Amino acid sequence: MADLLTIALSGARTFQRALDVTSHNVANVSTEGYHRQRVEISSNNPQIVGPTFNGGGSRVEDIQRVYADWLWRQKLQATSLNERYGAALENARSVEGIIAANDGGVQDFLQRFFDSLQNLANEPLSTVNRNMLLDEATNLESHIQNITAFLNDHQTQANAQISSLVDSVNKQLDVIQKVNRAVFKARTEGTFPPNDLLDKRDQAIMKLSELIDVRAFEQPNGMVDVYIGNGKLPLLSDNTRVPLTAELGPYTQEGRMEVYLEIGGQKRVVSDLISGGKLGGVLDYRRNMLDQAQRELGVALNGLVNAFNIQHHQGWDLNGNAGGDFFQPLNVDAVARNDNAEQNGALITAQYVPVAPAPGSPADFSAIADYQPRDYRLEYDGSVFHVYDRVTGQPVTDSSNTPITIAPGSSATVDGLQISVAAGGYANGDEFILQPHQNILENFRHIITDPDKIATRGEDPTSLGNPAPVGDNTNAANLANLSLKKLLYRSANNNPSSTILEGYSLMASNVGLYTYGTRINSEAQNNVLNEVNKRVESLSGVNLDEEAANMMRYQQAYQASAQMIQVSNKLFDTLIGVIR
Repeated sequence: MADLLTIALSGARTFQRALDVTSHNVANVSTEGYHRQRVEISSNNPQIVGPTFNGGGSRVEDIQRVYADWLWRQKLQATSLNERYGAALENARSVEGIIAANDGGVQDFLQRFFDSLQNLANEPLSTVNRNMLLDEATNLESHIQNITAFLNDHQTQANAQISSLVDSVNKQLDVIQKVNRAVFKARTEGTFPPNDLLDKRDQAIMKLSELIDVRAFEQPNGMVDVYIGNGKLPLLSDNTRVPLTAELGPYTQEGRMEVYLEIGGQKRVVSDLISGGKLGGVLDYRRNMLDQAQRELGVALNGLVNAFNIQHHQGWDLNGNAGGDFFQPLNVDAVARNDNAEQNGALITAQYVPVAPAPGSPADFSAIADYQPRDYRLEYDGSVFHVYDRVTGQPVTDSSNTPITIAPGSSATVDGLQISVAAGGYANGDEFILQPHQNILENFRHIITDPDKIATRGEDPTSLGNPAPVGDNTNAANLANLSLKKLLYRSANNNPSSTILEGYSLMASNVGLYTYGTRINSEAQNNVLNEVNKRVESLSGVNLDEEAANMMRYQQAYQASAQMIQVSNKLFDTLIGVIR
């Protein structure tokens, strides 16, 4: 009797637990991140007494979480990339919309500016035409300022997004840290794996992957370590969170927010090591679209400013004076790194120094074709400054492919610009950055306000070095023809390949290409994520039909066990009655 009752009781307990698990599955059919659980039932060890075999009943051996680590990691990566492209696309579309909306405007203002020059060339003594040229220069200046302000606003917005996303990353790490503690305690004190806690932790890590690309590694004690930078930099190690902060970069005056990670007690900029999640998307958009758009627009403006000034210097105004600068010429100071021994960035400057042609010779625009849409980093080695591309970190070379160096007290030509380094209190390791093509956006303006000072007259061919007679239009015509002249971006055959308008169009086209490429990647990654989700759901999701079948099966088994208990009780009562 005792064996029958024991077997029946074990069966009732086993199938009651099985019904609990099935009910738990049904209750969480819509819970995000929930993995279906499955009861593993085993037979208890039988009792063998002499020739007699007595069964031991059953027990719940384990409650398994239907889970595939490799599939979860696929989803983790797919989620991170999907959010990255989504965040980059959302920002890029905003910039593309403004650039596209202003593309016709810039071309229109530039064309009107050059048309006014052509009108002045037709009537070089016309006061109306001279004033019209200055008005069109003002209109172009205002339009460029509007675009510049918009791009600067997006830099500010990117800073705010980076700060907000870093805060969100830290909050999500706190969640993982707390669940880690609960998992450790449950594994130490419990009988079965803490499946619901594991689901909660995995879902927290999945939420973190929406913000930043992460790698998760489970430790023998049950806790999970979380890393970024392709698994190289810890955010959570031994359940200790490593501080992640958003602060102004090492060149504070630049006003650029960067992501820092504290490693070995020192803060390190890790922005370039973040490639996934919304944070990776914002950083990629800023680096590869927004920054690049500003530099490419700056190249076009520097080309316009310097070419126009060079040609304007070739002429003479109504008063017979040689032409001066029409536009404010480029002259930009460097920005010093925060920890430099020498903090005076004004000691290092970049400007365009035109070559004065010999009398009777045409203007020389050749250096303008060497402009490159990049920023420069100058690093002092104790003797000379080495010049690097700030983005790629590669040395900038001269025409003979030799890395450029500049000693204090000297200057060098770098991509068509003259970089000068004055003597100063530099120390080994001091670094400065120069942003000549972003700087021109802030300082683009015409400085001639007197219409009589517009140099429309050319050189007297019979008296070199002297102005042609009043009414001559040679220089005005040459200025107007700059709209058609190839000035920018030296090609493989060593000749300029783009006009000023084409240089602007290159910027607009690259903005569109970045947006298009990001949209294609976003759509493709979204499809990948959907497929992975289907596979996860197929393996780990709750199937209500299957759970209903399990519930009926377990219910019948439970009822049968209960019936066995009743039979055992009746037999026991009968035996007691016989004894009495």
